[in-house]
Amino acid sequence: MKRNFSHFIASVIAVPTGLVVWLLSSNVLDIHMFLDVVAGIGGFGVSYLPAQRISHNKHLEKLKLTNSEYKYIKEQLAQAKEHTNRLRSSYMNIRSLKDAKMVFDINRIVKTIISSVEDDPRQFYSVQQFFHSNLETAVNTIEKYLYLYKMPGKSKNERIQLHETRLSMLELKRTLQSNLSHMNQSSYQDLNVERDLIKMNATRAKKRQAVLDNKLGKQKINLKRNEKSKVKEKVHRGE
Repeated sequence: MKRNFSHFIASVIAVPTGLVVWLLSSNVLDIHMFLDVVAGIGGFGVSYLPAQRISHNKHLEKLKLTNSEYKYIKEQLAQAKEHTNRLRSSYMNIRSLKDAKMVFDINRIVKTIISSVEDDPRQFYSVQQFFHSNLETAVNTIEKYLYLYKMPGKSKNERIQLHETRLSMLELKRTLQSNLSHMNQSSYQDLNVERDLIKMNATRAKKRQAVLDNKLGKQKINLKRNEKSKVKEKVHRGE
């Protein structure tokens, strides 16, 4: 999960506070040097903890998550990153281009889902199955498949089992793609709303332009009529 700025903001407040307390203790109160340092550290702690808590709560309020939910999602992301590290290390056991492409595609989907949840932790609830089972199953299967695939002297039955495992891995890849699509469903709905708004605004703009063109056309006709009337008046007066 992307780090929030609660620790940074708290440090910005607490460091100057601690320095001020230390200066007051050493110069104004003229306390022992060791106690001056203790007072400075105490001033830092007293100001840091409330500032960090307030900033963190504002961050949670913005995310619309409780503190327990935030911690749980953070733990799930940490476990997911451990799985992705194992997935990256499995590249060393790849022995064919088709397997390299399959593992690369799976890794790309996995990284996209994790990165999206890091940016918006609320999306975790739309891909819980990915974090709870699909990711671990994918990593375990890929590791065992690649390990056995590189072993020499495989029997016919073992080659058949590896082929069937690879087919199941392709099915698992489609499952991960489905997880990603489900996570992006709300974003596509928002995109459709924005697209409809654009069409609506374009239609309104065309209507306003048509009304304006109609008004300008009438003004031109009236102007031509006025000019003709002036010409007739001049002819009638013999000018």
